Amino acid sequence: MPVHEVERRALLTPVLLLLLAERRGHGYELVQRLGAFGWEEAESAHVYRLLRSMEKCGEVTSQWCASASGPARRVYAITPQGAMNLALWFVRLGELHSTLHLFLERYVQLEDVGGGDEHPHHSGHGDYIRRMRR
Repeated sequence: MPVHEVERRALLTPVLLLLLAERRGHGYELVQRLGAFGWEEAESAHVYRLLRSMEKCGEVTSQWCASASGPARRVYAITPQGAMNLALWFVRLGELHSTLHLFLERYVQLEDVGGGDEHPHHSGHGDYIRRMRR
């Protein structure tokens, strides 16, 4: 798994807490709602493992609810502990946002990122960099 995917996976916990703070949901629905955060193809098995881990830590609770179409589903809800952890994530991610914003601002100020001709790794990013410089 690429390093950037490992880093993104680390954000699943606060994103799931946020989704559950917005409203309760069952696992498959939460996987679908992750699409709004760029996880169109989130690994459902990983999400279910994470939800079980979060339940063991007291961040979420679950209960089986009957479904009008199909089998009963385990519906997850955030707990007061989960809400407190979400608030801590908000602070941590706000600090990270400041660091990332500074990084991006300084990156787009670089005149020559690739050392001459456009580096293959940076191809396709020219438009993005030009937009950031505005």
